Amino acid sequence: MKLFLKRDTIDERAGFIVFNSRAVPEYTVTAEAANGLKLTVLDENGELLSVIRYNRLMLNYFTIRCDKRFYVLIPCLQEHFAFAIYGSTYRFAGDLAEGSFSMLTADGEIVMTQKKCWCKYGEGYELNIHDEVHELFLLSVAVCADMYNTLSDFSAVPT
Repeated sequence: MKLFLKRDTIDERAGFIVFNSRAVPEYTVTAEAANGLKLTVLDENGELLSVIRYNRLMLNYFTIRCDKRFYVLIPCLQEHFAFAIYGSTYRFAGDLAEGSFSMLTADGEIVMTQKKCWCKYGEGYELNIHDEVHELFLLSVAVCADMYNTLSDFSAVPT
């Protein structure tokens, strides 16, 4: 499934809009400042699908709650910028700082790719999700990666 993720800056709760290949909005991501940052992924009917939080304690990290599961993403500096993911066997390949990366299974099978693109929606990201069962989680990870690139006060954890 091909989706396009575009930053939405229309109002104060704006986050991202996710379009399908026919330019129809599939998901909306709203943002609100609380203790950190809270992002919510909503479907076209306004139903809550995923909650993403950016937390700042001893280090900066994201938590994702979707599909009755809980995940933690911690920015890491290895050969490339990436996330360590807790709660899933998926792993990153690529470089978050470049805006292009892949999500892989433990066996190395690609389940999602993201790359910067320019399309009729403007500048954004193209997502190719191959594991539709985990579409919400993979979309939530892409939102975290794009917020990571947007916010300038992240500090990576060296590994």
